[in-house]
Amino acid sequence: MGKSKKQKQKKKDFLKRKLKVGKKADHPSNQTDTSFVAKTISLKNQHLEHETDLSKRLTLLRHHNITVRKETLQDYQKHLPEIIKTQLMTPLLTHAIPLICDDSLAVRDSLIDLLDEVGKLDVHVLVLHCNIVVLYINMAMTHIMPRIQMDSTRFLGCLLKYCSDEVVRQAWLKLLNGVIAVLGWGMFGNNQASGALQTKKRDSKYTKVHLDVLTELIRVGCSDAKSRAAADDTNNNEEEDNLENYVEDNNNISEPFMLAEYPQPYEYLKLFARTLKNKKNIQTDELAVNSSMANQDIDSRRAIFKEQFLKKVDKQVDAIIKDGGECGKSANNLKQLLDELFV
Repeated sequence: MGKSKKQKQKKKDFLKRKLKVGKKADHPSNQTDTSFVAKTISLKNQHLEHETDLSKRLTLLRHHNITVRKETLQDYQKHLPEIIKTQLMTPLLTHAIPLICDDSLAVRDSLIDLLDEVGKLDVHVLVLHCNIVVLYINMAMTHIMPRIQMDSTRFLGCLLKYCSDEVVRQAWLKLLNGVIAVLGWGMFGNNQASGALQTKKRDSKYTKVHLDVLTELIRVGCSDAKSRAAADDTNNNEEEDNLENYVEDNNNISEPFMLAEYPQPYEYLKLFARTLKNKKNIQTDELAVNSSMANQDIDSRRAIFKEQFLKKVDKQVDAIIKDGGECGKSANNLKQLLDELFV
């Protein structure tokens, strides 16, 4: 009996079943029944707006996909009011600032919007990271890709808008050389005669941005805070002006004996810097010292600009003014500023 039962079961496995018309086939034994109805489905940790989750998204700023990098910057910009006072700002800016040299225009535009929003919410956060931003702006100004060079002055303009004094104190002379090189004016070497030709080849839109940033850089570097404040505030009463001048005069007398308003005020002296003595590096060290001294002293900045840049900048500006247009207006503003400062 046992053998016959097993043989019948084996035969069933090899028999081809005949299906009748109108009848459905049997369901397989491993089928899952999905015949249920639910109004809502709840998942744990489905909200991604926590600071821990935002910190995990920092690596996406180095993603190979352009859209991912752009959307990550935009996402952080939306959450800036929540995280502007937190410890997340330092790693965020450390990961985001290198995107100044990114290949994508959309990513660079998103980064400018992010930096502008940081400056609006808290200027001090931007001042603390000014050194890194200036470093990557200099890298962008000497970049091999022309479109990255063109956008370098946009980042510099954003930085001058919120922390111009810190920019001037750190790298005014180097940034001035960089902006003039981006304009294609050829201040040094064999490119002096090709400046006008290169300028015509530039897009007029970018040339206008370069001229506006150059005007602002010269204004903050070669004019003192009093004249800038007077130019910005023209509607004050005479009594208020006299009182402010009296307070400012007293502050100027005691200012050298007070604590500095910014960190490392004597960094340019390099008292604690260790450098190897080498005869080949003597000339470069002297140039570095001169540039650092120029960044600190307004009289030195004016003297250096007048000796090395004024005549050549005047020549290029006059040529742009003759061409007219939007670039001509910006060049005319630069011409008026130079006449006020150096005539």
